[in-house]
Amino acid sequence: MFKKYYQGEKPFFRTYAYAAPGYEQGDYIYGQPRKLGLATKENYEIYKAAGFNMVFSGTVGTYYGEDWETSVCKKVMDEVYAAGIDKYIVGDQAFYELSCQADGIVGDGKRFATEQDLDTFVANRIKDYSKHPVFYGVYLKDEPHHYLFKSFGQLYRSIKRVCPTAFVYCNLLPLDTLRWMDERYPKGGDLLDRRTKYLEKFLDETGADYIMYDDYPFCFHKENKIYYILCLQNAAALCRDRGIEFNFVAQSTSMKIGGMDYYWKPSEQEMRYQMHLLLGFGIKDMGFFTYLPHGNNALGEGFENDSAMVTAQGERLQLYYDTQKVLAELQDILPVVLKFTYRHSGYAVASFHSFLKQLDFAKNETLDNVKAFETDKEGVLVNELYNEANGDYLYRVINMTDTRVEEMQGAVQTTKLHFKEGYTRADVFQDGKWTTVAIEDGELTIQLLAGDAAYILIY
Repeated sequence: MFKKYYQGEKPFFRTYAYAAPGYEQGDYIYGQPRKLGLATKENYEIYKAAGFNMVFSGTVGTYYGEDWETSVCKKVMDEVYAAGIDKYIVGDQAFYELSCQADGIVGDGKRFATEQDLDTFVANRIKDYSKHPVFYGVYLKDEPHHYLFKSFGQLYRSIKRVCPTAFVYCNLLPLDTLRWMDERYPKGGDLLDRRTKYLEKFLDETGADYIMYDDYPFCFHKENKIYYILCLQNAAALCRDRGIEFNFVAQSTSMKIGGMDYYWKPSEQEMRYQMHLLLGFGIKDMGFFTYLPHGNNALGEGFENDSAMVTAQGERLQLYYDTQKVLAELQDILPVVLKFTYRHSGYAVASFHSFLKQLDFAKNETLDNVKAFETDKEGVLVNELYNEANGDYLYRVINMTDTRVEEMQGAVQTTKLHFKEGYTRADVFQDGKWTTVAIEDGELTIQLLAGDAAYILIY
């Protein structure tokens, strides 16, 4: 049955990386003109060869309203175009500053008296770069506080009125235990309630057709990442209920905070685990943090030269090749999974329980067509996806074992799924290929190594 999903046009899955070619070590502070630096056709061809099909400009080539023809922004977009990439997110300093304003930018005493005034400003601001063949959209402030959403919404809607095809990039906050989150979420309720209000307020104020946030689960301080799966469940369910896209920015580098190791650089298998995990939550877009190392920023976050995919000198590191390999592997399953939407997820835990303790705080939901499932080692997460047009169910099964636990390396985890009556066969995608198997007496067995995943199309 899986073959029908490979017919017709293949769905497009956007992939991009923070700190794309153009960054130089230390080149991070907002408000400073950028040099062209590493933003050359040759370096964007290397970027594209990794599997990336969109460029998020970050603070490279920021547009400050200077003469367009001689701007660094145009030069960077020209280099991206020459490299064969046709999607570019512009950083415009004026939009960044407007999105940092609390309580709105339109009305009495505000920057703009009327929406028409704002539209005129936006139209004049984007009149040149929006005509460039690689223009895809613009971005607003990163990880905004909830009280900025009124300004976000007014600016977001104005950009869409002026240029309806523009993608307005807004990266939100994850669900986290860090103390500084307290001021960023709306008040009232527990942490999950407040995060849900945060997402709902963003959607209600902007009218956006997607949710996007970044999160990095590979953390030495694991108590700060206990809500990683719950956060995915929460955002995916909200996207499901509102009929919108779920986009995501995932870890691909290490980070120091206050001089201490905080996040680690994922291995090839961790990159594979991370991407298969996210596909099970129905994501349609994926960013990677970070391609080149950021310079240290005002928050005390530090990025080592050897922790990214490419060094500040342009040397490709092993993570570059690991990412290239995993992104190429994903092309085999994307035509199927991108045609399904997230419905539910549940988990089962065995006795060892040495993996990241994110399942302890996740929801264990009822799946439509799976009566029960169990595993013999560590933990397994099963996500249910649905294709409404065909009435088909796809289940993504992933071994949640921490790949760095020495005694679990090479250990096979066996998961048994018990389906409801009426299902007798399944197409199973595992290790890069499809096989058709029988569901005997309603039962199907899946065997996975740490971090591996399988996709099950039942019929």
